[in-house]
Amino acid sequence: MLLWLMAAGGPVWAQTPQRPASETVSLPAPDDRAPMTVRYPPADRLSDYRSQRDYQYDYDTRIPENPLARFRAWLTQKIRDFLRSKAYHNFWQYVILLVIAGVAIWLLVKADVLRFMFTAKASELPLDYENITENIHEINFEQAIDEAVQRRNFRLAIRLLYLQTLKQLTDKRLIDWKPDKTNRQYLVELIHTPLHQDFDRLTTRFEYVWYGDFPVDEQSYRQFASDRQAMIDRK
Repeated sequence: MLLWLMAAGGPVWAQTPQRPASETVSLPAPDDRAPMTVRYPPADRLSDYRSQRDYQYDYDTRIPENPLARFRAWLTQKIRDFLRSKAYHNFWQYVILLVIAGVAIWLLVKADVLRFMFTAKASELPLDYENITENIHEINFEQAIDEAVQRRNFRLAIRLLYLQTLKQLTDKRLIDWKPDKTNRQYLVELIHTPLHQDFDRLTTRFEYVWYGDFPVDEQSYRQFASDRQAMIDRK
């Protein structure tokens, strides 16, 4: 019987014939041609999510064992929180930019790049004796100091007074002046003399004015000149 069924009806497991590919019909989806709509979450909700540690994946959440590493991790997190805060974006970023700009301008001025913008016209014309390698034995100090004071260039006047002091100490054989020596070397040479402390204070004030570019007025110049003369007159 089984053989007869197989011969008459073909295999029972025969598949249903497939429709040819040319007769297949494709139907578009209902929204296939509709424009895509982009949805954005509210800004306040997005900011709230960003501030939650559960949504921050850019750092290792494990607490370091080293105290220094823990402090660094804490400080880093505080800085990140600050940079993401509304206060930073609304106010503090502008304050930081202004501070950076101010420091940059100050450094340029100190490097003499922008000095021409902040220097009075009275001191624009350079005087002699501003060269760092002056020969103190060739300077007419009285004339040079009077000229600097008349032009109210008290900074240069203090420098000339200090150079005059070096000459007078050299004439007294208390120091051995040489163009390549530093002020501190002269201070060492005076260490066993009564002038040591006075010369130390005078040198410090001179270096603040000349190398530190501290502002100096006529009163400060007069005080410097008086203290210098008192030191020279000391026995």
